[in-house]
Amino acid sequence: MSKSSQGGRLDIGCGNNKVANAVYLDIDPNARPDILHDLNKFPYPIDDNSFQEILAKHIIEHLNDPVGFMKELTRILKPGGRLFVETPHFSCRVAYSEPQHKLFFSYFMFTNIIQGLSLKVVRQEITFYKFFRLVGIKYLANKFPNTYERFWTYIFPAENVALVAEKTNK
Repeated sequence: MSKSSQGGRLDIGCGNNKVANAVYLDIDPNARPDILHDLNKFPYPIDDNSFQEILAKHIIEHLNDPVGFMKELTRILKPGGRLFVETPHFSCRVAYSEPQHKLFFSYFMFTNIIQGLSLKVVRQEITFYKFFRLVGIKYLANKFPNTYERFWTYIFPAENVALVAEKTNK
């Protein structure tokens, strides 16, 4: 079954935390997705250039091939469309709390994964729990991500790493 020209928002790996007004894609039939599919199997049953917005929160760390995943998201994203991907930062205890997590992500991992894809980074950031936001760690970590990840990450652990990218027309 191919879902094409939906035009709106695709929520990938939504589980029971669904975003309003979206088409839902998940492997779990109990989540009652619109598209039931294993994200480790390519291609996805969605036509090229089908969605204006794709949300993939806390799913990429579960997959066997994050590069293939990002290629598929780029393929199904409309030119000018936006992609939001979020995953636990490697310093976060949540990254190691589930045996299903296969990869651990740094700030620079997304940069490497999207190389060669028709995606332009709009925003990339390391997120933190409230206390570290209040004392300025978030600001410093995002201003100097290499220094943060080399020297300070285990003293001031992050929560997530997030990417917002836009599909270019090339």
